[in-house]
Amino acid sequence: MALKFTGPSAHRDDYRRVLHVSLPLVAGMASTTVMEFTDRIFVGNHSVAEVAAATPAGIAYFLPLSLFLGTVGYVSVFISQYRGAKVEERIGSCLWQGLWLSLMAAFLMLGYSFCARPLFDLAGHGETIAAFERIYFRTLCLGAFFSLGSSALSGYFSGMGRTRPVMVVNLMGMAVNIPLDYCLINGIGPFPEMGIFGAALATVAASALIFLLFAGLVISREGGQGLGLTRWLPVPALMKKILHYGLPGGLHLFLDIFAFTFFVFLVGRLGETALAATNIALSINSLAFMPLYAFSSGTSVLVGNHLGGGELKKAESVTFASLHLALVYVLPLCALFLFAPETLINLFAPAGGTPEAFAPVREAGVICLRFVVVYLFFDTVGFVASGALSGAGDTRYIMWATLICALTLMILPAGIGVLALGFGLTFAWCCPTVYIAGLCLATVARYIKGPWRSMRLVHEEMPPAARG
Repeated sequence: MALKFTGPSAHRDDYRRVLHVSLPLVAGMASTTVMEFTDRIFVGNHSVAEVAAATPAGIAYFLPLSLFLGTVGYVSVFISQYRGAKVEERIGSCLWQGLWLSLMAAFLMLGYSFCARPLFDLAGHGETIAAFERIYFRTLCLGAFFSLGSSALSGYFSGMGRTRPVMVVNLMGMAVNIPLDYCLINGIGPFPEMGIFGAALATVAASALIFLLFAGLVISREGGQGLGLTRWLPVPALMKKILHYGLPGGLHLFLDIFAFTFFVFLVGRLGETALAATNIALSINSLAFMPLYAFSSGTSVLVGNHLGGGELKKAESVTFASLHLALVYVLPLCALFLFAPETLINLFAPAGGTPEAFAPVREAGVICLRFVVVYLFFDTVGFVASGALSGAGDTRYIMWATLICALTLMILPAGIGVLALGFGLTFAWCCPTVYIAGLCLATVARYIKGPWRSMRLVHEEMPPAARG
């Protein structure tokens, strides 16, 4: 039987709701993207070896962190459903469970930092690049709590539908990070020249500022509203429930990042030029990836809120509206990547280097960006559909779909093709493109035919009056 969409089309009010929730999240995520993008440019201008090290080390750091970020950030869905179901006294306790989970995860990241030497020795990127990778990786791991805690606090605001503070706080973090990043990398003003260590240090400092600003907003403006924000003690039953639904969501993000981590490390076997070109292409891709993640998060919050209130049709219509707006954002970027790739890639050229020396990296980067253009459409549709499923609590399907698609469409084919058959950069980039397309189709199929429409996270805890 052919699949067809049976949900309602989006209406003007749906676009308003999506923009109200998602646009500040997009702006906040865009600020994070700009920080990462400028960080790579500054590092690339400082040293080709350092920019070749920054992305593998950053991915190796973000890989386990993504598991915890996805889990902790899922408090936003619980909060949105409690809010929709009018059970707001549980909201504060949800936030605190997220903060307790953040603290526990931060200790695990601290232990992970001691794996730096064997991890990057195994990658085989050469001693110079490996040394830079270890420095960048360890510094980020030591400051992981600030990112995790910020995820829980921003999840509170997102779940409440108050996404403007998320935007403002992230923009303030960006305003501090970019000049500090430049100064620490290049030794401007009172700072010594730190190179890639300075880049990592600036990232941690910005994360700490963002965490403190979020905490200050919660303390100064959000208390005393009947949301139970003083219930700071761990609640094992609630924490277990957050883990039950949030951990598969975190594993979905973890598996996705793992597949790309494997991909980047695999491309490193093809030489420094291929690795640098891939890192640059992925950095440029982040201009689309992080805002798409924001659209997905906004969709989760809106769907969760409407399902918590028993409004299935509204949950479906805001999903369509979110998809339309995400495509409006992505398609111009695809045109930019397709028609002006060299302009973007040249931003990463080392200062003082010759165009001839950078030419091989530029030529390989153009090839990589063509693949990015192809898979971005599928990524956009998949992000929005998975956001809707996540908002309903259907996180286990997303986890299993990601695992199966990543293993069969990306990891195994890329490993066999590059390591055993000697295929090059073009084949390597075919694998993530096919993986993203396959995962998109699996997610959309689940959205169309899946049981998410009848799922509720908070129904069994609601008092009879709240259930209607």
